[in-house]
Amino acid sequence: MKTAIYALIPLVLFGAGMARGETFTLKTEMSGELAFIGPDGTKNPTLELHEGDGVELIIENGDGVPHIFTIPELDVKSARVDTPGEKTIVKFAAKKGAFKYFCPLPGHRRLGMEGTIVCKSKRGDR
Repeated sequence: MKTAIYALIPLVLFGAGMARGETFTLKTEMSGELAFIGPDGTKNPTLELHEGDGVELIIENGDGVPHIFTIPELDVKSARVDTPGEKTIVKFAAKKGAFKYFCPLPGHRRLGMEGTIVCKSKRGDR
């Protein structure tokens, strides 16, 4: 199995200065519509974070169709996963706000491959 790693910020940020780390795995699926599936089976789950969290997203190809994961407003874009079981990892620092994530390949977003990341205030802030 091939694993591609595409780090968007230096890994050193995850060891120092971040409040906490969050890891999410999203598996692609094509059954009627395209989707990113969360660990609990939710299609295109809303990912909840806190500002300053170090985030690691593992994108796994579950359907054999090529996919990419992106959050344009945060300058996050994964490597392409083409074959079943292939994984890629993206890492970034969470910024406050709500952001759409999706697959930018032609037609994928229109066919349902879109979710939301909601990033709240820093932990401990009111």
